[in-house]
Amino acid sequence: MSKLNGSWKITVHTYMGDMRSTGYFTVEGDKITGECKDAGNGAVAPIVNGVVTGNKYEYDLTIKTPVGEMTNHLVGELGDDDVIRGTSSNPMGSFDFDAVRGEF
Repeated sequence: MSKLNGSWKITVHTYMGDMRSTGYFTVEGDKITGECKDAGNGAVAPIVNGVVTGNKYEYDLTIKTPVGEMTNHLVGELGDDDVIRGTSSNPMGSFDFDAVRGEF
């Protein structure tokens, strides 16, 4: 079983402030699936195109924003300290994120 499985409190650090969501990850082989739920408005976005290599993963998700839908590409790695760190990229830029086990 992959150490990435389960619920993760994700915080994306943007120039507009921290954006929080809960990621629900399921790893099967080299695929990651699940969904992310926005902590602020409760919107849910499915994980698509998810790929896992060891403790590294990447996936896409499309979120609804006040200006329309926006696709984010996330790349992360689970460290020995049980914290995921990575980047979330979308048309507005690339932002660092971190995640710890649990739910918002």
